[in-house]
Amino acid sequence: MQEIIQQEKETHKGFIPNHLHLLVRGYVQNPPKEEEVLNQWLKDLVEKVRMVVVAGPTSVYVNEPGNEGITGTVTLATSHAAIHVWDAQDPAFFQFDIYSCSCFSADEVLDHFNQFGLVSCEWMYIDRNSGLKVVSEGKR
Repeated sequence: MQEIIQQEKETHKGFIPNHLHLLVRGYVQNPPKEEEVLNQWLKDLVEKVRMVVVAGPTSVYVNEPGNEGITGTVTLATSHAAIHVWDAQDPAFFQFDIYSCSCFSADEVLDHFNQFGLVSCEWMYIDRNSGLKVVSEGKR
């Protein structure tokens, strides 16, 4: 992945879309429960992966029995990121995805979950440039 990022920097002066999608399903020990905390986490993630926010982030805590937890989204100049956390169980369960036309690595994103005490996760990194091709997948 680093090779792709470096190649893009060296060979393209303008923006070349690169359709990448990371899906993550996992568990965290210290889930976000406050909207401000999740919004800041999303802002920090966007900066970490060199993207630009055009709207949001927006987070909302839902206190509906059986669906307790927080949802956050951020609209990027190159697409979006979204997370849903269900915190009534221990450890808390989350689903996350980030789709972008910019280059980013799965490790950059996965490491960002350590802030919430990542217990475990499984992930799939999809290249959507011409079809749906799983580039890598794994578990932590």
